[in-house]
Amino acid sequence: MKQKFLLILICLLGISNVNAQFNAPVERNPQVKFKASPMKFSGQQLRAAAAGSLYFGYCDENASPYGVGAGSGAEISAAICMPASISGLYAGKTITAFRIGLAANCTNVSVWIRSSLSGADLVSKTVGNANSGWQEVTLSNPYTITASDLYIGYTATGNTQIGFSGQADNNACWLYSDQVDSQWDNVAGNGFGSLCIQAQIDVKDATILAVKPESMPKSIPGNPNQNISVPCSIKSYSSVDITSVKVSYQIDNQTPVEQTIQTSITPMKSGSINIPVKAIAANGLYNFSVKIPEVNGQSNTFANESLNTQIRVLSHSFSKKVVIEEGTGTWCGWCVRGAVGMAQMKQKYPDTFIGIAVHDGDPMTVTAYDNYLTSNFINGFPEVVADRKGDLIGDPFYGTPNFYQSEIAQTPIAGIQLAGGFTDATMKSISLKTVTTFGISSNNANFKLAYVLIEDGVTGYDQANFYAGGGAGAMGGYENKPATVTDMVFNDVARGIYSDPTGISGSIPASVTEMKPVENTYSFNLPNSIQNKDQLAVAVMLINGVTGEIENADMIKISGVYTDLPMFTFDDKTNVYISNQNIRIENGISEIIDIFTATGIKVYNTTKTSGILNVSGDRLPEGILIVKGSSGWVKKVVR
Repeated sequence: MKQKFLLILICLLGISNVNAQFNAPVERNPQVKFKASPMKFSGQQLRAAAAGSLYFGYCDENASPYGVGAGSGAEISAAICMPASISGLYAGKTITAFRIGLAANCTNVSVWIRSSLSGADLVSKTVGNANSGWQEVTLSNPYTITASDLYIGYTATGNTQIGFSGQADNNACWLYSDQVDSQWDNVAGNGFGSLCIQAQIDVKDATILAVKPESMPKSIPGNPNQNISVPCSIKSYSSVDITSVKVSYQIDNQTPVEQTIQTSITPMKSGSINIPVKAIAANGLYNFSVKIPEVNGQSNTFANESLNTQIRVLSHSFSKKVVIEEGTGTWCGWCVRGAVGMAQMKQKYPDTFIGIAVHDGDPMTVTAYDNYLTSNFINGFPEVVADRKGDLIGDPFYGTPNFYQSEIAQTPIAGIQLAGGFTDATMKSISLKTVTTFGISSNNANFKLAYVLIEDGVTGYDQANFYAGGGAGAMGGYENKPATVTDMVFNDVARGIYSDPTGISGSIPASVTEMKPVENTYSFNLPNSIQNKDQLAVAVMLINGVTGEIENADMIKISGVYTDLPMFTFDDKTNVYISNQNIRIENGISEIIDIFTATGIKVYNTTKTSGILNVSGDRLPEGILIVKGSSGWVKKVVR
């Protein structure tokens, strides 16, 4: 049986303190053991490192950390790793003090250093009781660093006491509790950030020059024959300030290009540089890699560390829509937070946000869809994934706005348009047509289409509500609803995914030509679970067959019988234009006139008996309309 757990948020005394813990009556997902959402320390500022020392760690010093726990009064150990590649920089130097960030008051606190997570303490110090916030602990016996893996951590008893902040790192997210599963778990993929642990290292009289490229955007847009600027974040592990770096970038297998860039980065901090890249003439997707061979004019210890992204040179730009798939369930009392978050996003970004609520363990579950998401992305409830990207997973209320902004800024290599409606007047099945237009030519395109049927206004199921009574804070009015919401209205409900969550094989050919539309038609019968045939929508997702990520998407409302329209035609004899929001058609002949929405739904039909036909705007919907004459012409207008 699939296991699951809740993401729990607690708001006390009007302060948005967000915590997560395991809830004993609820089964949790065995793949991920700890979960949380943002919580702020009380504005506490940390002192700068003393002269001749630096603080090693992965967290943000003054950012919003996270509270994670395993139940009230649970003992948890937390650790970050200083791998041998980094500890070797400081071999022979000493760790003199710790800084740990606690998200709650704790007892039985101790700090320690180990050569393995389950090994004996190489050095330790008992702290005892400690308040929430940053704690500075000076070791009685400084530890001399060796060039080997070191684990720097602490143990504390409390309730949701473990603090996180900043960006996650695989070396910065180790947790252990015998109340969870009695083993160390790396929770770097859970969206917490990095553990609030820092070690003070005495580096006086040492000149260490070590900088790593840290991150670049997932893709870089470019236009043919125009210079490109690639933003890159770099992190310094140096003992001195960094004033310049020499970068070496390579495009595909071309000769590397080197250039020196001025910057200003203090020890153990990250900084941003912009790498100027020479213009690329031809459209295409280009692999881009960067290294940093020199720092401050001298050799960089991490000269062989590289970072990669993709430059997309396109002559045409395409509109982008972002897909947010949400794991939810009626049994999950915190999932009303997801309903609020999804509704807010849909209201704020109605044309570019596609929200899909994928239910788990309740009567609205689509088993294949649910199994796919919980096996690959969704580890707790409620939780979302944006465009199926593994680094964009998190809370549907707190995380979705940032995920959306990250994805809407991306440059899709293809535009996608969906049309469709009911197959006939019986409204028992839906017919669809997707037109995909790529901005590049390729003989090895690996993409697939997946269609999702979505229903709004679903009722008849009770929803657990942990915000009842306001003890957990305000959440879109659910604080004023009972613990079991019996009149819940569920929106964005996934009713089916066709024909496979990963896409339909052959729906996009391997060979595509730049700006040549690719058509795919698909039909399916409505499931018996549908309650509201007047509140249906279909989303189509263009899925990268290599990465599994969603490249682009489109969504339409389903209303009326679909007509497969021909391509627009050029006809000098027919004029179709908007006048005072009315449509005027002139061509001097009598013929049948049909007007359709852009999705192929007929909204008007008449016989034009004279040379001019005026169609009142109040009889037509706003937006893109397709006007078709029985003599064979088709034209598009925007009302």
